[in-house]
Amino acid sequence: MKSLVHCGTTLGLAGTALIAPALIASAPVLALSEAEVVKKLNDTPCFLITNNKGLPLTRRLPGKDGKPGSAYTQVFMDGQEAQSFMNQLRQEKNQEPKMAAMIKELRITAVGLGDIYKKFRESNKDTNSLKFAFQPGQEDIKGAIALLKQQGRKVDKFVSVPLFMISAEGQGYVSIKRKSDQKEIIPLYFSKKDAQGLLQQVKKKYPKAKLEVGDIDGVLNVLRKKNDAWLSQVFLVPPSDSLQFINQMQKNSNATPPKPKR
Repeated sequence: MKSLVHCGTTLGLAGTALIAPALIASAPVLALSEAEVVKKLNDTPCFLITNNKGLPLTRRLPGKDGKPGSAYTQVFMDGQEAQSFMNQLRQEKNQEPKMAAMIKELRITAVGLGDIYKKFRESNKDTNSLKFAFQPGQEDIKGAIALLKQQGRKVDKFVSVPLFMISAEGQGYVSIKRKSDQKEIIPLYFSKKDAQGLLQQVKKKYPKAKLEVGDIDGVLNVLRKKNDAWLSQVFLVPPSDSLQFINQMQKNSNATPPKPKR
């Protein structure tokens, strides 16, 4: 899959127990199907700005010869950043009445990343379809760049959605066991802050354990093409901040309206 953020850029794990670094099993496992990839991604929410009918806010890329280019919508990995962007739109002055009325009705809509991935794949086959401009959380982008620089890499920008993982003293990526089903998984975090929480636990047993950074494009490419048994254990951990943002959205939507004054 081509980089998720190349389109349109012109404009928890609660109660987990540490096991050990993951061992690579010898039995071959087939690469994941598209349906399996979508299911794995759908545990992670992302956020669109939509109207009251659920239709996403779109813009146009610059086209050739003065003609409008493809339509795209922004996909935010951070709900608060989506909220801030929407607030900025509402604060713009000198808007036409029709535009102001449309912006007033905008809202934040949470969708599964797997569903967006599926639409993204479909859009690559149709040049006229809606494109997606992925907006990773800015703090996680800064964290990814900082980690790469610590490794001696010369990097000024990160051109994908970063993922953070923990390796333990050269023995492989750390695996943990979920209390909910006792399944052994290898967590890959969208949030650097969440990954650092597990790192502190791991360091008690593996003092030289460290945080590493990858990207969603590379991970999806491996999941779809490689036949390695350990890939079935990979679990993409949704950001805790995103889950909290969704909980707050649900509380606000279920809030009891104020009683009319008499």
